[in-house]
Amino acid sequence: MMTLIAIFCIIVTTSQSRKLQNRKDLFEETTKIAANKETFWFDQKLDHADSFNQQTFRQRYHVYSDSVKDNKPTMVVLYICGEWTCDGIGEGQFPFVAAQRYNGVILVLEHRYFGQTQPFKDWSTSNLKYLNIHQALDDIAYFIQQIKSKGLHNINSTIPWIHMGGSYPGALSAWFRYKYPHLTIGGLASSAVVKAVTDYYMYDYQVYVSAAKSGQDCVDSILEVNNYIEAQLKVNRQEILKTFDAESLSDIEFLSMIADIYAGMVQGRQRSKMCKNLDQPTFELKFQAVVNMSKQTVDQESYGSEFLKNQTINFNSASRQWTYQTCTEVGYFQTANIKSFHTTRSAQLQIDFFDNLCAYSYGVPIFPDDERTNNYYGGTDIKVTNLIFSNGSDDPWQHASIITEKNGLTINYIDCLDCSHCVDLKSPAANDPPELTAARQKTLLLFDQWIKEYNQYKVIEQVIEKEIVE
Repeated sequence: MMTLIAIFCIIVTTSQSRKLQNRKDLFEETTKIAANKETFWFDQKLDHADSFNQQTFRQRYHVYSDSVKDNKPTMVVLYICGEWTCDGIGEGQFPFVAAQRYNGVILVLEHRYFGQTQPFKDWSTSNLKYLNIHQALDDIAYFIQQIKSKGLHNINSTIPWIHMGGSYPGALSAWFRYKYPHLTIGGLASSAVVKAVTDYYMYDYQVYVSAAKSGQDCVDSILEVNNYIEAQLKVNRQEILKTFDAESLSDIEFLSMIADIYAGMVQGRQRSKMCKNLDQPTFELKFQAVVNMSKQTVDQESYGSEFLKNQTINFNSASRQWTYQTCTEVGYFQTANIKSFHTTRSAQLQIDFFDNLCAYSYGVPIFPDDERTNNYYGGTDIKVTNLIFSNGSDDPWQHASIITEKNGLTINYIDCLDCSHCVDLKSPAANDPPELTAARQKTLLLFDQWIKEYNQYKVIEQVIEKEIVE
């Protein structure tokens, strides 16, 4: 599911986001959170749309300043967090590369309703009404304005800001540039799902296509195991559920979980590993490989509809909040691609399952209007300056992003082995594919250009102001 699969550098379905100090993180790999941070809180407005509403909540953010010389940063990297508990960013990841290059300070902002940034004492449906894209974007704007106006963390109000995020925060990065172009000089939108899609069967299509890059045998093995599982549900239901520790799930919930085993591997940049696991001489060994992978990729409990109804706040849980956002604004429901044979999901996974899930989980008839969302935020027709869209060739989310040149946008389409979700944000390594290294370098060169142009503009502005005074 980005679980979807939290999309996080998740969009998962019901099973989505869990992040600990050492965790399977938005990059779907074990990453240790960089410890050299300071954590702060500030008073955020609850409702930016109502000037008469004076309610606030405490929003958490982290500061990394190791790259700053003489306690005087010359630029700011704003890392936008999303549908997870944001304890910071992983050691050596791309924001650090940018900060080190420009004597920059990194600010990491936790999203409202996720992690420790909780506006209310529970997640009742009525309390979730302030959880939407509009409020999240305004949170970012208000945060930047407060930092600049108060000169916090030795940040001069005139130094440039560059913002970035991946997956849903990648979309926030793009939408923020669209709505607030005056607050930063540019942004990076990695795996940015800017197109709201209610019936997102193209996710399933891409999982199939990506798996097929390792050979048709890989796809055939997936389908063989899937057919066996569906047959066992009819004749030996309890035993097959027990095999996957999924006794509490309904049949459709279980089939959704099975689909996410493969999706999690592909999205998590482990497509080659998955296909290698499935390359076995007997069906029994193939089936056992899927069982083993399920222990790495899915949280069985979180696929149950009852799990989503839990209104008790848990700092390490994100399923109820994120699914609410999918049910009200963006969709991203990963249905079976029954329009062609390119499918790795059960044909039973259709849009009515998610329609019922939304209504049951929140007790009200809610379902997203993706056309309205796209009209408001631009979808794939967004027109902005100084924005980079990056996507990996294996990523199932690329069909909700922008992967071809249009509207003057800069596109990094990273076509390489196992290059999937938010791949350019992960920590650079010596064995990275050259295509990935080149994409990061292209991004940094554009950052160079934006900063140079901004600084030149500030010099001209100062000269003009001086002449006016004289």
